[in-house]
Amino acid sequence: MLHFFTDPYKDELIYSAIARYHYYTGNVDFKDTLEELFGKRTIIPNFEIGSNIEALAKGLGGKYSSDYIINKHTIFPFYSAFLPKKRRQQILKGIKFKGKGLYTSLGVISGSICRKKHIYYCPICAKEEIAKYGEAYIHREHQLQGIFLCCKHGIRLIKYPISKKDVSRLQYIRLNMKLLKLETLKIKEVKYEEQLLKIARDAYYIITEDLSKFSKEDTWRCYKSLLYDRGLITPSGKVKQRELYEEFTHFYSSDVLSLLQSSVDYDNEYNWLKVITRNEARAVHPIRHLLLINFLEGDISKFFKGEKYEYKPFGKGPWPCLNIVSEHYKKEVITSLEITEDYKTKALVGTFTCSCGFVYSRKGPDKTEGDRYKAGRIKRFGEVWENSLKELITAKKYGLREIGRSMNCDPKTVVRYADKLGIKAFLNTKLKLPYSKKKHKNKKTITGEAYKKEVIDFIKDNKISTKQQIRNSLKKQYIWLYRHNKIWLQNNLPDSVPREKRNNKEGTKVDWDKRDAHYLKLLKNKRASMLNQVKPIRITKSSLGREIGILAALEKNIDKLPKTKEYLRQVTETVEEFQLRRCIQIIDNKIKEDENIKLWQLQRKAGIRTKAFNKLKKTLINYINTGGEKWGERKLQ
Repeated sequence: MLHFFTDPYKDELIYSAIARYHYYTGNVDFKDTLEELFGKRTIIPNFEIGSNIEALAKGLGGKYSSDYIINKHTIFPFYSAFLPKKRRQQILKGIKFKGKGLYTSLGVISGSICRKKHIYYCPICAKEEIAKYGEAYIHREHQLQGIFLCCKHGIRLIKYPISKKDVSRLQYIRLNMKLLKLETLKIKEVKYEEQLLKIARDAYYIITEDLSKFSKEDTWRCYKSLLYDRGLITPSGKVKQRELYEEFTHFYSSDVLSLLQSSVDYDNEYNWLKVITRNEARAVHPIRHLLLINFLEGDISKFFKGEKYEYKPFGKGPWPCLNIVSEHYKKEVITSLEITEDYKTKALVGTFTCSCGFVYSRKGPDKTEGDRYKAGRIKRFGEVWENSLKELITAKKYGLREIGRSMNCDPKTVVRYADKLGIKAFLNTKLKLPYSKKKHKNKKTITGEAYKKEVIDFIKDNKISTKQQIRNSLKKQYIWLYRHNKIWLQNNLPDSVPREKRNNKEGTKVDWDKRDAHYLKLLKNKRASMLNQVKPIRITKSSLGREIGILAALEKNIDKLPKTKEYLRQVTETVEEFQLRRCIQIIDNKIKEDENIKLWQLQRKAGIRTKAFNKLKKTLINYINTGGEKWGERKLQ
């Protein structure tokens, strides 16, 4: 057991502490130092993460545990929170003992960015340490890849003149005060200082906080929850990659992403942003995790301590049964919840199914605790409810409205279910059913004929439309006819174009002028439709083209469609323009409802980050105050 060791300073790399030990012992041969500390003369120093730490801890007589040294004096925690649990344990074992390929396992090699071949230090930190301890030491936070500034002083880190390649593999480098630049220091303004300093401080948080219970699996759950909050993931869990890419690249400047070697190529299916949000096994550098966390959450501590592991738009289960005649009415007994997306508004819809047969749904997310006890629509009453209805009706003691109140439904529903159960005769009422089977059949026929006419008219007006374009333009009509009159639909839709003809391999000449005019008409109609949607969608080439089924044609042949190209150039919205339109729509609705307009409420409802919202403030204030002259005295509060 060693009787003397240079205790590591706060955030000092264990490598640096060993270098100081060698200096103070006066050893000439580094192999002597290695034997004293590790019991072997063949240990190869590992600068950032160390190796054979368990042997070192034992040699120090239990003063420091191997876990303490690894967590407090290596850069391992920088990667730990983003590693799968199993791999993390394997790497920890490797660091403690004779691990090989540790950098590869960490992803330092395959996922490496902004690699540092030299030792870096902060001149102010060094100066303070010399004044306090009589020497400077190597900080682990200054050696992290992608970190350019000192998280404490906010100044650029300086490269130490002696690199690891300049010395023997067995040698440990100690900071020599004579080689440090201290007195002649001139602090220069660093470009993008604010964002780079934020990243440096977030990185320091990761290596100093105890995040041992956090793993890649937990990180992914947090990402998923925050992506839901931002509307960037569907109820089925699929990330809206295009929208994510557009918002992310608007949040960060291309220069910052380039500096951090984290630019995003949307067309590359394996770009790091897609990989990190698909929860793939590939290694993603911690800096890129920090970029995503800052974009989604902003507050690193809130991300790791906010317990935001799973998006729950309808709260935690089980959920209450809202069957008024059930023994467990309003008791939290429902465990079956299916979350879907409303076809028109894209709002989340939760469908709750109880064991008593009662099924109800409502749009989410829940905003108050009271929303938990609301049913937007009852999909099925179930056997328990129907049996109670039978008892009330056959008792012949209660009026129709009284039965409705007891069953929590309107009188028409009572009559309809009485007819369904064959007990309508027990009701002394002249109230007619909401519809008869005959009327329903007639209505179905009328609807079908109307939809057929719309399809035929569309085909006449758009003679070169494909099946996919018709389906995308007449979604409601197409789906209804597909379900109720599939044969008619198949007989009246245009024939499918063979792939070889679509690719024009048989020499079929395309009339691009005609197609240009046709696409232009489709795009104008679709844009008008999108502008009137309750939940706005950003107008882009992708959103327009995808809706009417011509996105591939627009991407491949846009230069052959000059009118279409020019129209898209005119109407395509930037992220800022779309945010402005979202805000204006909210303002218009508030004005119509005669509600006061407050900036903070507007920002929250529009879901826009403060930095982006500040750019819109002046325009929005002018819009509201101009509108105030038209709709009365309504100034911004």
